Amino acid sequence: MLQPSDLPAGWTSTPYQADPNEAAELAALMRCLGLPNTASDKVAEANSDDFHLGDASVSSSASSYRSQSAVDSNVAALHSSKFSSCLAQQLKQLIAPQLPAGAAIESVSVKVTPGSAGGPANVVGTGAVTMKISLGGQQAALYLTVAYIIGPLIQADVDSQNTGAPVPASLMDSLVAAVANRAAQA
Repeated sequence: MLQPSDLPAGWTSTPYQADPNEAAELAALMRCLGLPNTASDKVAEANSDDFHLGDASVSSSASSYRSQSAVDSNVAALHSSKFSSCLAQQLKQLIAPQLPAGAAIESVSVKVTPGSAGGPANVVGTGAVTMKISLGGQQAALYLTVAYIIGPLIQADVDSQNTGAPVPASLMDSLVAAVANRAAQA
């Protein structure tokens, strides 16, 4: 998990708040991909605080599974040719109801890159989402990034979001390396 010492000075934290719809959202994503849902094989889950600086936020989560096959199935989902389109569809459905009246999602771009992209070997993929939203003739962009990490019977991720620009890659690389190192030693 991310720890306060992983972040530069100036970042503040708030406790993680569970999403009551998370299980249903995961099930819907796996249905879209045509893959089995591994939620029943999960034995534990942990979440870091949510860390904030201005409009930017970063967080992490980790899940422990009974079997390596569940972790492998989740990695296969990430590498599915349908993952980007399924995730884009799901994000539109999740974000649209949260927008102010009159706001509209103009576009959602999802790019998933399998592999570590030069980072730690246990990073199995990275994702970048750009969502353009319009309101009253103005347009804004929301940027989401995620790194998917594995360890022995563990699947973890480091997530970021920001408006106007992605969270700097150098910061994300540092945070991903810290969590990947912890996951490899678990």
